[in-house]
Amino acid sequence: MTKFIFVLIIFLLFVWRIKKGFSNGIMREILNILSAVISLVCVALVLFAVSSVMAGAMNTLTVCIIGLILLGIVFKICNLIFKPILALGNISVIGIFNKLMGAAMGGAEACALAYLLYRALDYMGIYVF
Repeated sequence: MTKFIFVLIIFLLFVWRIKKGFSNGIMREILNILSAVISLVCVALVLFAVSSVMAGAMNTLTVCIIGLILLGIVFKICNLIFKPILALGNISVIGIFNKLMGAAMGGAEACALAYLLYRALDYMGIYVF
């Protein structure tokens, strides 16, 4: 029964990500992945900064704040770069290719998420296969 539920979840994950990737296009998908990675790094830096304040390590806090500022600048530059690229997706010939590649990128995201889900379940002792 556990295998069936796991396979159903993975199938629904693939359908969801491929459909979302097709509607967004590869350019928006790359921007979404970049935003997620930068968000995770920001959360890690904030947690590291809070722990360094509790420990009294002001040098580490300074490095975390500088890292957050640099991440903000990098994200702003990436947005400036991607804005004209996203506008190219409205051209009909490029738009079709953009959507097909977005569906492929959604499938790749689903593979990565399925692997992470499998590893998390394996770590918790829930053996699926």
